[in-house]
Amino acid sequence: MTITDFSDERAAKRAAIRKARNSTKPTVPADQVLALPDADLARVQTAIDTLPTPRPTD
Repeated sequence: MTITDFSDERAAKRAAIRKARNSTKPTVPADQVLALPDADLARVQTAIDTLPTPRPTD
């Protein structure tokens, strides 16, 4: 995933959230809007898990 892909994805998420907030009858179900931060958290956790284990500094 490139930075541009991440930016485009983030812009799409923001647009979906904005649309849901501004609508009296949201077209995006609340569970999908709430799942967006969970998906981001999972992606960050996966990136953290792939980092190398730090070596002791003695």
